[in-house]
Amino acid sequence: MIAVVVLAASVHDNSADIALLDKVPADTDTTQKALVDQGSENAVVAHGQKVGIEVEIVERNPARTGFVPIPKRWIVERAYGIRLR
Repeated sequence: MIAVVVLAASVHDNSADIALLDKVPADTDTTQKALVDQGSENAVVAHGQKVGIEVEIVERNPARTGFVPIPKRWIVERAYGIRLR
């Protein structure tokens, strides 16, 4: 895990993502890409470019219904589980 930012539940994902993107370059200069969920907006992508990190918005396939794990998203969810133990 490279960086963690803890914010109130009332903070929008975009603000949290931008805060995290600001922290990562200070902790490491090797991060090239960040994966964010579809709640993130273009402002996060633009901020990533500003700090030198490519931001990919991982989206659901609209053709699939019900519970369908999103492979890249579960990397993040697994990290949350490990971190919260």
